[in-house]
Amino acid sequence: MNQRATELAQALERADALRRKLKHAVQAARLDLAAAEDENRRLHAELATINTSAGRRLFVSVREGLGRVAGWARHPFWAAGTATRRAAATPPLATARATVEHLLRRAQLLRIVPFSKRWTDAGGEADAVRWIGPVRIRHEAWEALFCHPNSGVEFRLTAMPGAPFVCGCAIAPQVWRERPAAVDFEVTISDAAGKWTRTTHARLDVTARMTDRHWRPLRIDLPEGMDPNGEEVVVSLSTSLPPGSRTDHTWALFGEPRFEWRRPIADVRRSIGVFARRARANGLRDALRLAQGAAAPDQEAERYARWVAANTPSPSELERLKAAADALPCQPLISVVTPVYNTEPKWLRACIESVRNQVYPHWEMCLCDDASTDPATVAVLREYEKVDPRIRVTYLKQNAKISGATNAALALASGEFVAMLDHDDELTPDALYRVAEFLSEHSDADMIYSDEDKLDLAGGRCDGSFKPDWSPEHFLGYMYTCHLMVVRRARLVQIGAFRQGYEGAQDYDLVLRLMEVTDRIHHLPRVLYHWRKLPQSTASAGQAKPWALDAGRLALEDYVRRRGIEGEVMQAAAPGLYRVRRAVRGTPLVSLVIPTAGRLREVDGRQVDLVAACVRSVVQKTAYPHYELIVVADRAGLQPTTVKALEGARHRVVTSDAEGPFNFSRKVNLGASHASGEHIVLFNDDLEVIVSEWLSAMLEYSQEPEIGAVGAKLLYPDGRLQHVGMLLGVSGIAAHAYHQHPGSSPGYASCAVSVRNYSAVTAACLMSRRDVFDQVGGFDEAFPIDFNDVDYCLRVRQAGHRIVFTPYAQLYHHESASFGARLQDPAGAEEMRRRWGPVLERDPYYNPNLTRDYPDFRVDV
Repeated sequence: MNQRATELAQALERADALRRKLKHAVQAARLDLAAAEDENRRLHAELATINTSAGRRLFVSVREGLGRVAGWARHPFWAAGTATRRAAATPPLATARATVEHLLRRAQLLRIVPFSKRWTDAGGEADAVRWIGPVRIRHEAWEALFCHPNSGVEFRLTAMPGAPFVCGCAIAPQVWRERPAAVDFEVTISDAAGKWTRTTHARLDVTARMTDRHWRPLRIDLPEGMDPNGEEVVVSLSTSLPPGSRTDHTWALFGEPRFEWRRPIADVRRSIGVFARRARANGLRDALRLAQGAAAPDQEAERYARWVAANTPSPSELERLKAAADALPCQPLISVVTPVYNTEPKWLRACIESVRNQVYPHWEMCLCDDASTDPATVAVLREYEKVDPRIRVTYLKQNAKISGATNAALALASGEFVAMLDHDDELTPDALYRVAEFLSEHSDADMIYSDEDKLDLAGGRCDGSFKPDWSPEHFLGYMYTCHLMVVRRARLVQIGAFRQGYEGAQDYDLVLRLMEVTDRIHHLPRVLYHWRKLPQSTASAGQAKPWALDAGRLALEDYVRRRGIEGEVMQAAAPGLYRVRRAVRGTPLVSLVIPTAGRLREVDGRQVDLVAACVRSVVQKTAYPHYELIVVADRAGLQPTTVKALEGARHRVVTSDAEGPFNFSRKVNLGASHASGEHIVLFNDDLEVIVSEWLSAMLEYSQEPEIGAVGAKLLYPDGRLQHVGMLLGVSGIAAHAYHQHPGSSPGYASCAVSVRNYSAVTAACLMSRRDVFDQVGGFDEAFPIDFNDVDYCLRVRQAGHRIVFTPYAQLYHHESASFGARLQDPAGAEEMRRRWGPVLERDPYYNPNLTRDYPDFRVDV
């Protein structure tokens, strides 16, 4: 026993000695590791300093130039092809090529055709299969269908004989560095009866073959013997992964799928003649500009024509509505008020007949002739006054202009509600019925405005205008409500009806005064009004009445003065747009919360400290001085270049000790808990300030009690739009409006260049007051990466606050310039649908008549 005890004691001593030795070794290893990390940081900082030096940039430029020359010498044919493609992408040659294409070919684009079926095993269908903005690969930019493997989509449409199907296929260049898997692309076309089928396919592997880093063309020729008038076909586009491949970073694209055919020679001659006449009359530059606009067929006009055909009530439908009118719970008398002055008789008759043809019976029409000098106009009024007792006319002896004439017509009205109708415009036959139907559900409404479109001189409908629900901040920059406008007569009397001296913007002035006494302003999302495009009208050209723009500014200045808003009214990006530039009250502290992993990132083949560049841009370019920086870093700390950039700025570095995967929401909440400001800005670590007033531009809205969150205008470094607001239920859970469009694009109804209300804005640059952030509980950490900003904004709106986007806060976002960022988290998407399903289905700031497949406000067919 003693011997055994001795052996055990010796063994314990040896084990203890070994433990001490290992402990010392671990401590030594930790010290060595720390020293190595310090040396690594020092070397990276030194390398970054060298790479950014003028000498290094010159050396790299010379080396790359010599490398290109050597490459051209070794591969002259490849060099010639590259030069040709680049030249073809330059604006002059691109315009010329587009002109030739327009002259010789026509195309039937699948992107204007709705999906008949789509499927995927990669998550939600709306996320895995969707249309996206133009994708540029090797100097060719095409509208693209994103189809994440394994996924597919079908279209049903009529194809004409002799029109081959063509498209491109590619893997997005944004993921080439991630070594994506190969992708099999397949296109199948069959007739609806199943008599014939044609298929083509291609496999792309950008990792193994450099030649696959282009748009690969695909083509299918239709069989002979097709019906000359066209046959219904089914087009199937699908992607799949070869066996053993993983789905990460496999972003598969079909580029502009379409049927294409040559134009008849007579059409070509006619088009060449038009082009030549235009060039002789206005010069070659103007002719090329016109051809460039016509080169891509007017797809939106075609879509709207299809929408009109599908949404215009048939005669039987109108008869049904006429019978249903008697059963409406609310049947108010609606007075249609129309001022008249020297109106061409045929347009005045069409206007009056559009009211007489209403399926809703409880109306009266009150017209005022504003001392017309054309006897034909007066004759039409007297004729209708005699034949229909519901039509009443007053005749002024002296011209009172449009405001005075409208008030004179309004004096004839006895209805509970008043509808405004211009003397050469028309109502749809169901317009007043839809108003009464809406009032039956919203009996407290004081004002209703509808969607509208325009009539060309031939009577064709065009230029549909689909509006958001009531958006106060948007309205202060743009008179977007327009027609049809129906107002409770008691409210008109209360505010004094129309004011003289504001002609041309009298309706804008009216609504500005109306919104001071009521917030019960409702949007009826139906086209109920046709605005006639006459040469002298605003409908034909926005600058036809320049004095109206001055009147609009005067009306807005009056509103600002009445409301006691400190600020100034300014002309904005385009005629008819205004900016109310509010003064910041006091000097509130703003906390910029910057979550970061602190790592260097590869940009154009170089390791770059984007966090340091971000901090430097804030410090050097921000005009508003009262801010602090809260940098939320990992335990590994920050790069030396970042630490140096922070020197001299009011800042605090907060270390996150959380284990597990990256959680943006957790970092945001941690940073906010250390913030001292009255306002918090969530600020991505890869942003770069463009305009110095960005912070004050956001602050001027964040300081208003009714505003809960403010978003900024973000652009990619190459100038494309990254964020101008978010649209709910579009391309999945939500999408960035006008994503990837040119930075100069004004957007639909100027949504990219004017202050606008949205349901959500991106957390890449989002400002909220501290009390709002705390009120809604900050960011929900159940959404670590995706949808946390959408969820936050929806909770802010649920708490009674509005969301605002301002284009006057502009920054570059160095985010991977991907077309849809990446495949969205299916679990997060499912949780968003569970929480916010009904809200996602009806975004109040995105008209239900617009598509949910694209984020560019095109009409839904």
